[in-house]
Amino acid sequence: MVDLVTLMVSFAGMIFAAISLLTEASESSEKEDSEFIEAIVDSIRNNADGNALDTVLKDYETVNREIERRENINLLVGSILVTASILILGNTATKGIPKFPYAITSIAIFILWLLVLQNTSKKLDAMSYVRTRAIEKALTQSYGYDYGIHTYLQTKTKDKCGETIWWLRIRRGFWSYVLFLTSFAWLLLSST
Repeated sequence: MVDLVTLMVSFAGMIFAAISLLTEASESSEKEDSEFIEAIVDSIRNNADGNALDTVLKDYETVNREIERRENINLLVGSILVTASILILGNTATKGIPKFPYAITSIAIFILWLLVLQNTSKKLDAMSYVRTRAIEKALTQSYGYDYGIHTYLQTKTKDKCGETIWWLRIRRGFWSYVLFLTSFAWLLLSST
């Protein structure tokens, strides 16, 4: 006998995962802020006492710490919520109980985390990376030294056509794939 509510919830989870993957693929990266780069270069070149460089480096350090802080929070909360979602699935699969309340809870936990924390963190990180790369490019222009890991990685993760390489696109959509598979597992459980 098929549990129709669990079936519908699992389809909803798979549809949300597919939408999440499609929006991930269609999102364009933030544009370079050339005015900000020029302002940094002018500030460094026109500052006789050298305080501008210290300020720029402090800004770079602060932005990098913010990216790291957000990543750690996302990892911690995601570890708890995604694990809880999968544990609910596994626990329900071993018992002969109605599945739909657990399916709703499991998929809702995952979707809330993906939508609220993961996706907003990605958007904030994209803005932060624009700033770090701008600082790196300004320092490169000012000192002639190819400065910065973020700019380096951005160039190394593009193919010959300037598109993001395939494995990075898969990596960015990883949690949407996991949501899809979790929802698919609930779909299988709906018929048991």
